[in-house]
Amino acid sequence: MTFAVVKAQDTSETAQYLNVTRYRLKPTELALHKDINSENVYLKIYKNHKGSIIEDYKFFKPKKNEILFFYGFNNETNKTEMFFKIHNNLKEAYKNKEFEKLIKIVKILQYNIFYKDNFSSADAYTALERA
Repeated sequence: MTFAVVKAQDTSETAQYLNVTRYRLKPTELALHKDINSENVYLKIYKNHKGSIIEDYKFFKPKKNEILFFYGFNNETNKTEMFFKIHNNLKEAYKNKEFEKLIKIVKILQYNIFYKDNFSSADAYTALERA
């Protein structure tokens, strides 16, 4: 699996703590090749280890072929926060909550992006089911 990183701009007020990274993936890497007619799917990650991510979650909207993942740390509850947003053109592919499709995203996050962090794949999977 190869990642192509695309720069993303951040316009939120938490810019000093917020890391935004956008990965370009092939639909086959996410088991979406039968569901969408596109060369790429983008996974955009908003990560804030210093504070809550809820404000950013409410503000940012996914673009076509884009999956947004929000990861933050709530200092008041001392817990991590995880949320997903999926563009409408991809929602149909995920509406049946098929394990094989959902777990592909979680594995990418756990093993390729958050491999150095204390990352809960179970929490990420639950957040993706809610999306």
